[in-house]
Formats: sequence, structure tokens, C-alpha cells
Amino acid sequence: MALQSSGAISLADLATEFGDTTPHSMSEFYRDGGKVPGNNTGVPTSGAIGLSDFYGAVAALVLNVSSNQTAYNVLTAATAAGYNASTDTTPIIVNVQAGVDIVGSSGNPGITTGALNAASDVTINIAATASVCGFDGAQGANGGTNSAGSAGGNGTDAIKFAVASGTGTYSVVNSGIVGGGSGGGGGAGGPGSAGARLTEFNDGKGGSSCGPGNTYGSAGSAGSAGVSGTSCRAQAGTDGTAGTNGGYPIDACAISIAAGSGGAGGSGGTAGKAVNKSGLTVTTSGSGTYYGATS
Repeated sequence: MALQSSGAISLADLATEFGDTTPHSMSEFYRDGGKVPGNNTGVPTSGAIGLSDFYGAVAALVLNVSSNQTAYNVLTAATAAGYNASTDTTPIIVNVQAGVDIVGSSGNPGITTGALNAASDVTINIAATASVCGFDGAQGANGGTNSAGSAGGNGTDAIKFAVASGTGTYSVVNSGIVGGGSGGGGGAGGPGSAGARLTEFNDGKGGSSCGPGNTYGSAGSAGSAGVSGTSCRAQAGTDGTAGTNGGYPIDACAISIAAGSGGAGGSGGTAGKAVNKSGLTVTTSGSGTYYGATS
């Protein structure tokens, strides 16, 4: 809890907020001196210091996200607020405020913690009417003649904890929507090319011969593209279907060119997680909705 913003404030109040034990001294409470984190910019780092410098000071670094964001990185925002991941174990609270939408980008989750100090506690609060969504995978390209369709892209996670060997306490409190990105649909398999035979000719003597022209069979048909999942709903894309093989013409000439095979359909992309814990112990709670795994 932050210290009061006006009125009487005491050295004991500072000790309670910043975890100091007796005896207390004002010199213990310089900003970035080991007790008071760098986000408290009103507190001096050296020289004259007074109790009034601590109005509104807080032991945790609070990051309020008040506008729409793409691929929000907690470490980047915390560093800009004075946090030093090498030495700072300050708890970090991220508040995604009402009405704010955070989305991932290609290959990136909606929110990543980044490589914060392993001992920093991290709490991510999602307000009602706010959302954090992964990036949706791209639709796979359709195959050309005799070629397979390409796979759909994978969705990214909505929130990813990326603290290496974390020893802090981690939690997500969701009152809005947290949804992994959906996978893209697989591309359609391409059609098989038509087979061919040498053309049969009447020789004018009651017989026939083959050549020189070709008679072509029918080309195969393209498969159907898979369907992408709904945005922010952590749905896998469906597979594309294969194209059909080309056909042979029917006539008496045995010399033929093989018909092409239809291409395989591309596989659908996988869905991202709502919360990717990356092997850490992360508590997920709140009255909001999680779309996708929280593991």
C-alpha cells in the first residue's frame, strides 16, 4: 500500500512501507539505496531528504497501462520507470485499466514479463472491459498444381512469464478477457495436373495408329483451405484438404504421361495459451474469462 499523499507522515510509516527494522534513520531511505525503489522519483538519491519527499511513495513499482498496446513488455516499461533488473528486487504490479486492449504481434505474446529480476514479485491485474490477447496465426497459403498447401501460423500466448529461474510470487488477476491467439487455417492442397495419351489416328486402311498429338485427361480440383480460429479465443486452425489427382483420357493408345497427384492440405496452426507459466508457479484468478490453457 502506498504512503499517504498528504498530512502527517512519520519515520515509522516509512519503515512499515519499505520493510526497515529498528533503529531507523532517514539516510536508509534514499531512492535506489536498497529499500526505496526507483519508481519513487520524488525521493532524492542523496543529499537533503525529508519526510514530505515520501508522499505517495510505494514499495512496489506500479505500472498503469491506460492506452491500447501491442506486445507489452513489463521489463521495458519497468526499466523506463527506474527499475534495474540486475540489482532491483522490487515487486511489480501491472494494472491493465478498464477499456484497454493489449494484443500480441507476430511471434510475440500480448504481455511478456521479460527477464525481470528472479526475486521480484509480479502481479498482473486485468480490469473489467479490458482484454489481453495473443496474436492470431496467419492463414496458410494454398498449394499450386501438384503442390501441398502450407501450414497455418501458430497463435501466440496472451500472457507469458519469462523470468528465468524465478523465485518471486507471480499472479494474474483477471476481471476482463485473457485469450491466446488462434491458429491460422491450413492452406488448400493444389490440384493434380491432367494425364495425357498419344492421340489415336485412323490410318485410312481400316486400322489406326497412335501419335503424334496428345489427348489430355481432366485436371484434379483444388482442396479446401482450413478455417482460422476466432481472434483471442485460443482456437486451433483446421487443416486444409488435399487436392484431387488428375485423370487420364480414355482411348486405345497405351503410351501415356502420368496424371499429377493432388497436393496435401496444410495443417492448421496451434492456439496460444491464455497464460504461459513457463514452468513457474503462477496463480490465476478473477471473475473474468480465460480462453486457452493456463499452464
